[in-house]
Amino acid sequence: MTKPYHEMTSAERLATRIAKNREIDQRVQASPVPEKKRKTTATAERTKAASNALDKFHEIRKSQGIDAAAEYLVNKRNQ
Repeated sequence: MTKPYHEMTSAERLATRIAKNREIDQRVQASPVPEKKRKTTATAERTKAASNALDKFHEIRKSQGIDAAAEYLVNKRNQ
C-alpha cells in the first residue's frame, strides 16, 4: 500500500504522478477511437487553423524547447 500524499517526499510525489500519467496514457491508447462526425465548412476551417497552430507548437517544442513554443503561442495570440 502506498503512503498518503501528505507523507510522501517530493521525489515520491513526482514518481507517483508519473506512474499515474503513464497509466492514463495506456488507457487512452487502448480505448477505441470513435468515428468522426462530418464538419461544416466554417467549423472545418477553424479546426484546421487550430490544428496547424498546434502542430507548429509541437514542432517548435521538440526542436527549440518549451519556452520557445510558449513564446510562439503568445505571438500568435497577439497577431
